[in-house]
Amino acid sequence: TMVVQPKIDGYAIGLRYKYGQLVNAYSREKHEIIENIRNINSIPLSIDDSLKVEVELEGILYSHFSNTKIIEQLLSNSFSKIENNTSLLFKAFQIFSSSSDELSDLTQLQNWGFEVPITLRTDDPKQVKRWHSQWIQNELFSNLPTNGIVAKCNSSLTKSILGVSP
Repeated sequence: TMVVQPKIDGYAIGLRYKYGQLVNAYSREKHEIIENIRNINSIPLSIDDSLKVEVELEGILYSHFSNTKIIEQLLSNSFSKIENNTSLLFKAFQIFSSSSDELSDLTQLQNWGFEVPITLRTDDPKQVKRWHSQWIQNELFSNLPTNGIVAKCNSSLTKSILGVSP
């Protein structure tokens, strides 16, 4: 089974929760941005994490009104904190070091209070090509700022066999 999601045009960030509390946020460039992230309404400050000591996840911060450079400037400016921002949205799409399949991870992220990307699934690789054609024609994921689609194997075993590391 393959899952297909929109490749949202935004700013990738990682979040670290320890004992269920948000303790760190960082950009792909490894810049710490926790103070600015705390005020984004779509990012939970705590999750129910009774089984794990530490959880790290990745998602995308985006806006329907701003481009990626504006978001990056907001986050990197330590002097201007984002105050109760409702125009910035966050969708989580990956739990680092998870041994579960993609769909189970997405369900877990939702249970923790995160929004996740629209996710389609298929056992037919030709369907992925059809979805890609629909995306090119702006008929798929048109309600989000996207710059592509992402196709992944659902099975963690298959990803392991293919050589994908967590």
